[in-house]
Amino acid sequence: MQLFLRDPTYTDRLAAFLTSVGRPAIVGAPDRVDLEENAEDANNLELELYLRVWRVLYPDADVELVEY
Repeated sequence: MQLFLRDPTYTDRLAAFLTSVGRPAIVGAPDRVDLEENAEDANNLELELYLRVWRVLYPDADVELVEY
């Protein structure tokens, strides 16, 4: 799974935030955060919840989730 950010200045902060809530994240590119997909995360509800919190904390940081 990958998260793309419109503004790359938020990439490290997003990776740190997700790691702090138990979702290990790796910066894959200046504007991309890579996540491992968990077997129990079939519907990504937990990740969506974390991204909602992120959007409240950083309303200017536009994030797009892409599943591969």
